[in-house]
Amino acid sequence: MIKVSICGRNSHHPSPCHVEHKDGLPNYLLLLVKTEAWFVLDNRRIYTKPNMAILFNRNSYIHYGCDKANYNDDWIHFDIDNEEELVLFSSLSIPFGQPIYISNIHALSHYVQLISNSYRTRSLHWEAITNSLMHALLYSLDEELATPNNPFISHKYYPSFSALRSQLYNDPSANWSGDDMAKSLCLSLSYFQHLYKDFFNCSCQQDIILARLEKARFYLSNSDMPIGKLALFCGYNNEIHFMRQFKKHEGITPSMYRANHKSSHHSNSSNQLSN
Repeated sequence: MIKVSICGRNSHHPSPCHVEHKDGLPNYLLLLVKTEAWFVLDNRRIYTKPNMAILFNRNSYIHYGCDKANYNDDWIHFDIDNEEELVLFSSLSIPFGQPIYISNIHALSHYVQLISNSYRTRSLHWEAITNSLMHALLYSLDEELATPNNPFISHKYYPSFSALRSQLYNDPSANWSGDDMAKSLCLSLSYFQHLYKDFFNCSCQQDIILARLEKARFYLSNSDMPIGKLALFCGYNNEIHFMRQFKKHEGITPSMYRANHKSSHHSNSSNQLSN
């Protein structure tokens, strides 16, 4: 079984950062790095581009950072039972201590979100759920190495689009528009929209909505922020628009979503106490 020790998603550093573990860590560390960064690998400082994953072995030297503000990553510390460890890693081609560039880091980041949610709620079957999600995450990362599932990854504009999409999902509450996004890449709106749909299988406007709803679901589940304030926090100009859009996509109102989550969490906590 894969056991998560601690994890986090969209970890922001408001100033340049520097992390070093000279003696390594007692568990594995997986990073999904969404911004530029640097890593000391084989005694050399390597500068990496956004949308990169790196897996560190247990007890290995770890040294990385970012010279700019707003470094952002997802991170998971985990261990694997001895009887499964050799089988799992022998079936995967994920190298230790080497940058892996990801064609769709948002899909992998979504796994981290689900793992983080399961880890925090500690529901009745949280360990089994987390174990399954970790397998899915590692196998998905392995697929990136074996057969990149995005046929456009070698397109000259793909890195710029992918970086822009990372900015969107990192800060969906900003005043995003297709026109401004196209201008930021010096492309016409029609060509930008065409490429965006090809690259990510959805329009940029749909992606803006999905990014905002993802943020809304997280804060509905993990905060008591009033709905009106949360709507503004997630990039909506008014509460009514937010509520209508949320119900259209989720099938229930934001208040019902929050109530359902709290009810489920309370029920799971009660079950754990009774056990």
